[in-house]
Amino acid sequence: MNTPEETGQTRCYCVIAHAQNDDERAIVQAALDNALATNDARGVLVACLQLMQPCPARSEGAAR
Repeated sequence: MNTPEETGQTRCYCVIAHAQNDDERAIVQAALDNALATNDARGVLVACLQLMQPCPARSEGAAR
């Protein structure tokens, strides 16, 4: 997996870090699926927040 510096992307510095690429999105999706299967309400909430858009790091001109 490439680092954000290698891909030219800005790293997410949100309180709940957003998934920044397909690999991270797949990991978060697996965590969401697991949380749903085990009735883990907090896990569902965190995974949903990680998948939500928009992330300031993805927007043009994000100042970090």
